[in-house]
Amino acid sequence: MRGVLWPEQRALAAQREADRKVSEEGAQQELAQLRERMAVIKQEAAAEVDRKWGSPFRTQEVFDLKVRARLSGNQEYRSLQGRLREIEARLAAQSGTAAEADPAR
Repeated sequence: MRGVLWPEQRALAAQREADRKVSEEGAQQELAQLRERMAVIKQEAAAEVDRKWGSPFRTQEVFDLKVRARLSGNQEYRSLQGRLREIEARLAAQSGTAAEADPAR
């Protein structure tokens, strides 16, 4: 009969699902840590731009551009951004694989 799982198969499937959930939780935790560190770096860059830029022709848009330019030159921020994208892509691929494996999801 097709669709009937032997006890060993059920146990293996349950273990895979548990491993996937643990892996996903760890990735979510790492994402939160990355985002937190990126926010700190962004605040530091904004404070530096604010401190060094004394132009009377200052607008929020130009200020934001200067902060983004500062961040694009920050190696740590760029590294964190790359890692964040990798984890997000991996989670998206895992959720897509899980949805394909279990269409009831």
